[in-house]
Amino acid sequence: NEINVFPVADGDTGSNMASTLNHILNTVKPTLAMDETLKSIADASLAGARGNSGIIFAQFINGVAAEVREHRVMTAHTFGQTLVNSVPYAYESMAQPVEGTMLTVISAWAEAFHEAGKKSNDFVEVLNQSLEKARESLIKTTEKLEVLKKSKVVDSGAQGFVHFLEGI
Repeated sequence: NEINVFPVADGDTGSNMASTLNHILNTVKPTLAMDETLKSIADASLAGARGNSGIIFAQFINGVAAEVREHRVMTAHTFGQTLVNSVPYAYESMAQPVEGTMLTVISAWAEAFHEAGKKSNDFVEVLNQSLEKARESLIKTTEKLEVLKKSKVVDSGAQGFVHFLEGI
């Protein structure tokens, strides 16, 4: 909340992300079917989305759930392609998408996961490699938005998304 300066310095991004994720945790009942579980996560994220960051996150997860239905077997490469195909869902959630926000970090992470998944099917290895790219993209948010540079902070929604990945 303390680093939340964009789009409005209202100090609620951390709370909004936590609320969105807590709603998912409290609502979803995982099954053995990946597509069913992801659909449940997507529905919960949409129902519990709070603020811009929650909406962007929920729409991205909704994209993942929609895109994963196309696959019976999920390799790291296939999941990476699913992530890349899901990025537009997040961008379309905003009337005026802005680079240097969590949108940029989601996109960078998805692309990095996809590229690493071409070389390895070890999901842990691919996640760790792509997490590093997400962290690099997060740091660069200060170069893309003047308000972040001036305030000497990264985008708060992007930071929340990186924390989510670290939790995985």
